[in-house]
Amino acid sequence: MMQLNPDVKSVWTIYYLRRTLFFIVITLCLDYFALSEIPKWPFFIGFTPLVVFFIGLITTIVMPRLKYKYWFFELRADELYLKRGVLTKIDSTAPYCRIQHIDISQNVVERLFNLSRLVIYTAGTKGADLIIPGLPHYYAQELQTKLKEYTVEDAV
Repeated sequence: MMQLNPDVKSVWTIYYLRRTLFFIVITLCLDYFALSEIPKWPFFIGFTPLVVFFIGLITTIVMPRLKYKYWFFELRADELYLKRGVLTKIDSTAPYCRIQHIDISQNVVERLFNLSRLVIYTAGTKGADLIIPGLPHYYAQELQTKLKEYTVEDAV
């Protein structure tokens, strides 16, 4: 079983920080415009964003480490196997014969850490794709080439 690059924890931390800031702004607006108008609201203005801040802070510190701890993948003889999940455990397999194409994707944050996501599209229903995040870019390219060799080419 192979694990992701440890730098993915930093990328995920940035994502959680961004999400926390978004929810703080939403709750600030809600607190100021809606909750402050309730005559018998028992809490002070700013209480709700403060609660969101502390929950977001704990989530930002804990979740990236747990996600990294429980994220594995393996290239087996005839399939790609993914095992992941903190609250919900997910085991996925993609037979090489079902792989249709493979993309390498990077957003701005991943580029800062020189990481990539390998997106593997398989034959089947909508959403039948697998994503391996947190791979060094050179390794994602090597893995893409290796998986291309395993896939079956259609005779046209």
